[in-house]
Amino acid sequence: MFKHILIPTDGSEIAQRAIPVAIEQAKMQGARITAVSVIDLYPYIGAIEVMPTGIEGWQEAIRAQAEAAVQAVADAARAAGVECNTAVQEDTLAWRGALSVAEREKADLIVMSSHGRGGISSALLGSQTARVLSHSKIPVLVVR
Repeated sequence: MFKHILIPTDGSEIAQRAIPVAIEQAKMQGARITAVSVIDLYPYIGAIEVMPTGIEGWQEAIRAQAEAAVQAVADAARAAGVECNTAVQEDTLAWRGALSVAEREKADLIVMSSHGRGGISSALLGSQTARVLSHSKIPVLVVR
């Protein structure tokens, strides 16, 4: 039924809960996986002023964190014998970046956790997950 599964991740413990579910779905259906982490390289301008590393150092750290997050998915998928590609997408809105990659890569299912690192704005279902659910044109499987 599904041939290409997208896993949005921020590397958090909660986001990692979606990985085994997506891998199991991929194995059952003979699907491949794309892991995506969405980063905002230009945070709130006031935050930049107090960063000891400056904006360039902060951007490098954010990119490295995103690369590590998608690599963890790729490693788990490959260990299970599932093909997996990775992507780090720049966007100010994580949900929009994830859906952009889903469309570009022609994913036909999104598997994601109910929460990630969204701070106060993700108090209920998770603001990013809720937005993916409301804007996605393809099925979304939410893992609690």
